[in-house]
Amino acid sequence: MTLKCFSKAICAAAIAAALATPAAAADVVLRLGSIVAPASVQALAMDRFAELVAEKDVGIEVRLFHNSQLGGGPEQVRNVQLGIQEMFMDGMVFWGDFSDDMRLAETPFSFASREHFEAWVTSETFDRIQEEIIAQGNQRLINLEVPWRRGPFRVLVSTKPMTGLDDFRNLRVRTWQSEVINRYYGPEGLGATTIVLPLGDVYVGMRQGLVDAVTLPLDLVVPLKFGEVASHVVIWNEFWQVLPMSISETVWASLSDEQRNALIEAANEAGEFYNASVSASVESWLAELRADGVEVTEIERDEFVEVIEARNRQWQAEGYWRAGLIDEVEALK
Repeated sequence: MTLKCFSKAICAAAIAAALATPAAAADVVLRLGSIVAPASVQALAMDRFAELVAEKDVGIEVRLFHNSQLGGGPEQVRNVQLGIQEMFMDGMVFWGDFSDDMRLAETPFSFASREHFEAWVTSETFDRIQEEIIAQGNQRLINLEVPWRRGPFRVLVSTKPMTGLDDFRNLRVRTWQSEVINRYYGPEGLGATTIVLPLGDVYVGMRQGLVDAVTLPLDLVVPLKFGEVASHVVIWNEFWQVLPMSISETVWASLSDEQRNALIEAANEAGEFYNASVSASVESWLAELRADGVEVTEIERDEFVEVIEARNRQWQAEGYWRAGLIDEVEALK
């Protein structure tokens, strides 16, 4: 067995051991995975969700697995589909394999504002996406009543200045396992060189010069200590996010109405906790970055928007998603 294979075997065994932890007294144990650090606001809010479910005393225990313990985002979404784990929470892009329309959710510069984006998430168009995720992915999103407003905005963290599109095209930008994201940020889209790295490897990648920049929600920048390896944070709002929480449709069908309502109520309450925590922390995060010597700037979106508007029309004509989707989104402005 090669070292690489041996390492994979160890990882697989570790995941199996984690998932095989003996059940407690609860009738139902739900394993909820994430890819974020345990100290992040998202992870803390997910922990709060588990506490709230326990407080409702409906026979459900939620167990948390942060920091990609159960795999990367794509792997965990597949785990839920196949019944290997019950729940997952992160960005919408990870459910794009089950609905072509979902590909648009986290594409840069496709929405004019957070209000525009959330109008789409609550529209009939998005109802169709939910139905496709249930049918194709054997899971549903249960926390859209109170959207978890990630970030609450996104930034580009870079070792080099980035003042506009020309600078961006000269960057090696960390991306994740997503054809959509690499299409939009790479040569076909905005023109950067994209390098796929797990989020947990980006700190070392930036320190070693493998990547110049990473784009991510503001609430992850300080917990991941990027201020130690990057000198620039650019507020550019390339897209707005809400964090979906999915649950296996097979498991959902087995739950009582009381248990389903408890999960939805807990997700809503934890979402309010998350939104309040993020909003209250923005100024302190920015102050901490500046104290570390990081330059925080904001740039105009116009030249980026112009490129993406043209690409969205082109790719729709080529069948990347269904005809008419871009018009529906534009009408919601």
